Amino acid sequence: MPPGPQWLPTVTTRVGAAPTVLDMTTDIEVRDIRKRYGPTVAVDGLSFTIRSGQVTGLVGPNGAGKSTTMRVILGLDSADEGTALIGGRPYASLRNPIRHVGALLDAGAVHPGRRARDHLLWMAHASGIPKRRVDEVIELVGLSSAARRRVGGFSLGMRQRLGIAGALLGDPPALIFDEPVNGLDPEGIRWIRGLLRRLATEGRAVLVSSHLMSELEGSADHLVVIGRGKRIADTSVQDLLTAASRGRVAVRTTAVSEAITVLTQEGASVGVVDHGVLIVTGLSAQRAIALLAASELPFSEVSGYRATLEEAYLNLTRDAGEFSAASPVEAS
Repeated sequence: MPPGPQWLPTVTTRVGAAPTVLDMTTDIEVRDIRKRYGPTVAVDGLSFTIRSGQVTGLVGPNGAGKSTTMRVILGLDSADEGTALIGGRPYASLRNPIRHVGALLDAGAVHPGRRARDHLLWMAHASGIPKRRVDEVIELVGLSSAARRRVGGFSLGMRQRLGIAGALLGDPPALIFDEPVNGLDPEGIRWIRGLLRRLATEGRAVLVSSHLMSELEGSADHLVVIGRGKRIADTSVQDLLTAASRGRVAVRTTAVSEAITVLTQEGASVGVVDHGVLIVTGLSAQRAIALLAASELPFSEVSGYRATLEEAYLNLTRDAGEFSAASPVEAS
């Protein structure tokens, strides 16, 4: 796969104009959406807003309704109830919608016999976009050396880059990406993370669905967490991490069993997260230090615990998954 750029120039609000920050806002609003497929309720009264100038992650277990929600926003499916608006208007009412919202839902949805540049030229011609913009987005996503190759010979990562180029083609103020890092190598993942941040900095509303919490932790400002078609949380990443970390202390010790006994006798809940590292809930750092010192137990660190985004997400969605496997202990 051809290497992607280490940074991206600002995507301009007018093709060929000097780089600038958007002078308009286009929020994406989902209002009380309900969608049923036969007996299955895919989305059940879902509401949230994707703000301009932010990267918002749409996350949830498999079957939570993420893809259905994106399809409703983009007019690919119609909601049974509720509305989805882009800049205050339904997708179907947008004139030349590619200039209002760009989307990547399926990187494989390109005819394999078509050349990459020809695919983008066809999109541009249909929307009145100048040819020079095609070459701009091809360069932006790092596909210049592969632009005249047929898509059937592309790797998944290259198809993802082509899909992102198509989403950027109309220079829209709103963008929707479904699992954009699928198939990307580490350099590509770093590139897409920087791209998402840059797009938000320019004032665009960016919605990203992803299963990789570690990537969203480095790029998202806000999270909408859904499960079984319902909203579980609508919060900033920082607030979610703070809530998940609150009231817990990390203790590093070589006397794991003895420390667990002493701390649990004081009423704390204790879990082992790594070799020699305990997570203590229900005691302050000062009290944990006092107990360990009084028992003459060795410890090299006692500090406030910072949860990861993956941990916070799993705690929120513990009972919201459509499928769950037994743990190795339960299965044995």
